[in-house]
Amino acid sequence: MHHTRIDYLACKDSPVHRLDSRTKLIAAVVFTVFVISQGQTAVSMIVCYAVWPFALLIVGGVPLRFAFKQILIVSPFVAVLALSSLFYDRTAVDVSFGPLRFGATMGMLRCVSIIAKFIVTMAALIGLVATTRFGDLLNGMAKLGMPKILVMQLGFLYRYIFLLIDRAEHMLRARAGRKLRNLGVKRELKTASSMVGSLCLSSLDMAGRVNTAMQARGFDGEFHTLTEMRLARNDLFYSLALAAFLAALGFLGGVI
Repeated sequence: MHHTRIDYLACKDSPVHRLDSRTKLIAAVVFTVFVISQGQTAVSMIVCYAVWPFALLIVGGVPLRFAFKQILIVSPFVAVLALSSLFYDRTAVDVSFGPLRFGATMGMLRCVSIIAKFIVTMAALIGLVATTRFGDLLNGMAKLGMPKILVMQLGFLYRYIFLLIDRAEHMLRARAGRKLRNLGVKRELKTASSMVGSLCLSSLDMAGRVNTAMQARGFDGEFHTLTEMRLARNDLFYSLALAAFLAALGFLGGVI
């Protein structure tokens, strides 16, 4: 399953995995801000920014196929927004890509820009969570001064969402084992709504049992990890490399 794959990847060993979680978290946030701040039609610059996250995925041993699969899963939400840009601005523009020149519209450029920003920022996010244990990431958030209640909610969400996904998959598997014929659209929708209702009720019961289990284990609102958090020389080199990369792209964008 995809969540166990993420945990497996996060427990591997690589130069990216050995970086402090605070360094990677701050770097991901800064990188995302730089990408989002690019112009609505700066497609070529966004492609240049893509070098950083995909290089980290390769160095961190994260399969690119896995990363693209996760991006594809959540892409429909952004695709609706991006495709709507095609109908709002139909101003004709000339686009050059190296020796190639062709006509397009501002709406098309905005559409491609939104999708490109989404892919690049999602690659940076996947590179963060797939090379950092979530417990270390929560600990890093707490050390950086994020609200305690937010860190606690993220911790519970991370643990509970996987239980909910497992329960949903068990229901779908049981449904597939009992489905001998097509019931028709009306009855299929009725069955699906019943399954969703049952899942909601079972999730409430599961949440109560999770809360009881956490209290029985003496949970006091703090997430503890065995990883010692300390900034090392590699964290400094990583930060300087990112700063140099962003500065170089900023200079290149100013020249262009």
